[in-house]
Amino acid sequence: MRILELSNLLAVKQKTLKSAPEGNLRISKSNGVVQYYHKRTSEKTGGRYIPAGNKKLAHQLAQKEYDKKVLDAASRELKLLNCTWHQYEKLQLRGKIAEKIFSKLTKMRQKLIKPVHLPDEVFAEQWLNLSYEKKSFPEGALKYVTARGDYVRSKSENIIADTLYRMSIPYRYEFPLKLKSEDGHQIKVHPDFCCLNLRTRQEFYWEHFGMMDESDYAERAVAKMLLYARNNIFPGRKLIITSETSGQPVSTKMIEKIAREFLA
Repeated sequence: MRILELSNLLAVKQKTLKSAPEGNLRISKSNGVVQYYHKRTSEKTGGRYIPAGNKKLAHQLAQKEYDKKVLDAASRELKLLNCTWHQYEKLQLRGKIAEKIFSKLTKMRQKLIKPVHLPDEVFAEQWLNLSYEKKSFPEGALKYVTARGDYVRSKSENIIADTLYRMSIPYRYEFPLKLKSEDGHQIKVHPDFCCLNLRTRQEFYWEHFGMMDESDYAERAVAKMLLYARNNIFPGRKLIITSETSGQPVSTKMIEKIAREFLA
């Protein structure tokens, strides 16, 4: 944020100027040779000549003058931004920001309008209400019920689902996704979770690999990650990957940290 950047810049320059030498720098040129003079504040003359062996003083004086100009410009910009931000906050409180106008209308009127920007709650509701064919559970398979009322296949998926729900992060469980295999054939997969970052309106697929100490399972997990990569879905960009073994189980704290990093 520019305000924070300017505030930090002011703090640095104010500290630097406190240790800067007194006076200013005068630069002249004589017979093609650049000469530096140290003009103290109390002096009315052109200043004392700075010999080549003390060029560090010339650098310090030049830096001081530059820092003073930067300090002045940054102070004026910060004052303007603070004033503007104050006015902006007033507009926000009054609901006058363009994107907020839609949410102030009645539901009946909203249905007749195509807004410039859907409010988060409306966008999330529409995103969640998209119907899709869910992957079936084998007969007799163990099911875990999430806080939202969904059925998931493992205790770890339950932790992820409940964390997302608690953090008000919209998610779809096992939403179907069509990918292309190495030979060009289309494959339908079901990522454990399809999550929505409401702030950026970006979707992330979240795969949790829960039995990585079993060799066959680990082979399938690697194959699935490669399939995502072939379709330009990479970890950290559109894909979140978590994993565990019997000796290294997943923790709620880590799931929340990952969710906050990518989805909050």
